Amino acid sequence: MRVLIVVWPLTAHLNPTLPLAHALQGAGHEVRIASHPDLSPAITGAGLHAIPLGTQQTIAAPYTVGDHLLPQDRVDRLAKALSVSPDVEADVWATLSTYTLASSRIFHPADASGSAGWGGVDDLVAVAGDWQPDLVLWDPNWPGAAVAARTCGAAQGRILWGRDFLGWADHRATAHREELAAAGLAHPVAEIIRPAAERHGVEVDDELLLGQFTLDPTPADMRLQSRARTVPIRRIPYSGAAEVPGWLRATPERPRVALSLGVTQRMFDNDRVMIPALLDTVDGLDIEVIATLDSSQLAGLRVPDNVRTVDYLPLNLLLPSCAAIIHHGGIGTFTAAVAHSVPQLSVVDDRGIAYAAHAHYAVRHGAGLYAHPGHLTVAQMRQGLLRLLSEPAFREGAERLHADWLAMPSPLDTVPVLEKLVADHRASS
Repeated sequence: MRVLIVVWPLTAHLNPTLPLAHALQGAGHEVRIASHPDLSPAITGAGLHAIPLGTQQTIAAPYTVGDHLLPQDRVDRLAKALSVSPDVEADVWATLSTYTLASSRIFHPADASGSAGWGGVDDLVAVAGDWQPDLVLWDPNWPGAAVAARTCGAAQGRILWGRDFLGWADHRATAHREELAAAGLAHPVAEIIRPAAERHGVEVDDELLLGQFTLDPTPADMRLQSRARTVPIRRIPYSGAAEVPGWLRATPERPRVALSLGVTQRMFDNDRVMIPALLDTVDGLDIEVIATLDSSQLAGLRVPDNVRTVDYLPLNLLLPSCAAIIHHGGIGTFTAAVAHSVPQLSVVDDRGIAYAAHAHYAVRHGAGLYAHPGHLTVAQMRQGLLRLLSEPAFREGAERLHADWLAMPSPLDTVPVLEKLVADHRASS
């Protein structure tokens, strides 16, 4: 069958789809990945076919997300209408009301009759009509893909890269229809897709909002409430390929600790303020620290003698030799630690509030500790790291998380599931 995968143009969104794309390709299916032209080099670099959507003149640049934020008064009215609990759901709401809604709106203009900004959706509909995929798998932040699937008759489902914030928003909006109407507000998820649906003559229904199914890589007890039909899939940590350095092939003489703040954080400068405290945390300890930090992140800072810095190194290469990892809480880094049974010290400040759930999950399962750099001193973070290295319970907790991760269906296991879903949806259409 022909499979079209549509992703929001960030490697953090692309990388989780690649193991499944390769599994589908290995099973004999044709796979193409469509996204913003800026992402094409990363797609082809992973050995897959890229379809650039729009041009620099007809599609917005990914870094303009900030231009699409909802006005604060509207955010406040939405929170009230949806009965958001600031104590329990602060991280979910902060992520949804800023990054998630804005990044979804950036490629989905509000004016269905206009021409500005429609290059991505219109090209996607044209691609689907020309290539006639049997299955469209789409990033929840690019819902125009569901419209394209409907126009060509393909089966379609969402493929999540993290927690289902938009599914949660739909669930909450469905339960609070009356409150939204009384406040003069639209369903926040339907509002994003409706102009694209109207533009291409497609009815807005539950399948357009949530897909016919949703591939969800998050552990069951980390998932947000949603009306979507969930198909679990194991997230295989992938962050590119690299040459194995000579020093990494040797067994470390001291406990090795990874220090990683992910690649995405470099783009938004979210991590700079915490780097000095992290370097101070490990300074002087009898450990070997491998910090995946580049020159811009280290500018003006003293690097301790026990820290080796590398601009970039896939965590799949580094973590098998590590006794612990210090990281920012991102889902990709969190999953890599789980996949290699490595205890985690998650350092998450208010800029990374979306990551707090990953940190709390590791703590809840005895596989790590959580540190907010504004609330803990360097001495306290250092003590936490030493606990991870010296107390066997944390390694045991990491091994339990690893076992739970292994119990989820792999991308290879998921291929026949998708084949059946396509056959079922094609038969019922």
